[in-house]
Amino acid sequence: MPRGWTWPPSRTMEASAKACEAQLDALGVAWQSAKREGHIVDAVLVPEGQIGGITYVAEYAKTLPVMDCQLVVALATLAPRLYDAGVREVHVGSTYRWSKVRVGGKTKDVLSRHALGLAMDVVSFVDDNGREAIVAKDYKDGDELLLSIERTVNDSSIFRTVLTPKNDPKSHHDHFHLEANPDYSDLDDKPAS
Repeated sequence: MPRGWTWPPSRTMEASAKACEAQLDALGVAWQSAKREGHIVDAVLVPEGQIGGITYVAEYAKTLPVMDCQLVVALATLAPRLYDAGVREVHVGSTYRWSKVRVGGKTKDVLSRHALGLAMDVVSFVDDNGREAIVAKDYKDGDELLLSIERTVNDSSIFRTVLTPKNDPKSHHDHFHLEANPDYSDLDDKPAS
């Protein structure tokens, strides 16, 4: 779980949600509030799918699913670096879903960050030439766009280490798993009422 995370959300987490929404506005992201699902602290939608000049496309749904505001801020913060790497579209397999952590082909008895709306599974990226790099088939061939994205995300410290076919070939053989890494810690915090 993120540092300081509790359920129900603490006062610090609720305050962080309001600050996050202000950050989205400052970053120019068009968003709207959404119904809270699972253990999402601040559920938002990005109806146009545009975050920092990059289009996010839902692969298996008509629109992008709900996300926690913290994930959207992380994506918006990373966007200039992805754009410089040539990324113009991100094809999303899933964001929010009620699930447990799955690593190395085994499910652990702890909630995944998908259940918090803080994780995104990406199946492919489209570059500025319109070429689609598909994680399931192109990563193992050393696709430079995919390797560049992996380096960019890992070097950014905005996300936790990206899970890929390289570092988790059993559970992440066909997608990149990105996790926002918010810090809700406050030693004097109590649950919100």
